[in-house]
Amino acid sequence: MTYQNNEERSLYEERASTWVGLLGLAAAAAAWQVVRLFTAARAASGISSKTLAERMSVTEGRVSQILSGEGNVHIATAARVLRAMGYELTLTAVPVDPGKPPLVLNRRGPRKQAVARPDRAYDVYAQMFLTHEGPRAFPLLVPAHDTLRTTPYGTPVKLGEVTISDRGQVRPIRPIRPEWQAKATEKPRLATT
Repeated sequence: MTYQNNEERSLYEERASTWVGLLGLAAAAAAWQVVRLFTAARAASGISSKTLAERMSVTEGRVSQILSGEGNVHIATAARVLRAMGYELTLTAVPVDPGKPPLVLNRRGPRKQAVARPDRAYDVYAQMFLTHEGPRAFPLLVPAHDTLRTTPYGTPVKLGEVTISDRGQVRPIRPIRPEWQAKATEKPRLATT
């Protein structure tokens, strides 16, 4: 539509001619629909402003502001108001351009392909720690090529090397000393020096 001058356009057409105006009109239409929902829910539930204020833990003045649409009502606030009146807020979006497809919310997006990561290499050390039973050696997994510091109870002893896959599978690279091939139910001990 071509207009000869601005006087021939309505206020709506003038606002809708720019993105800022168009977005403002969309916000105003949504706010108007929320106020209509509040009015219909209040009429259907028969709830008083005092009861609604008590349920929402706000003042009656704030309830009046919300129900009249004064200010910017957040979606979460609208959901709480409607729930306090016994209704649930549901949202939907419809395409405004003829070529836009409708939104489908229940369809899952394409699955991301798993990226194969290389197994991580670790060094297995025995480190002395003080426990309630006295000094005791425990196995430690340390990322490969990291160094451990000496503790008051001795220098860590390297026992072997392993790799661990993303699924948690442990594969020895270099054999682990037999004293650390522990059963699943007991912790192995090293002889203390």
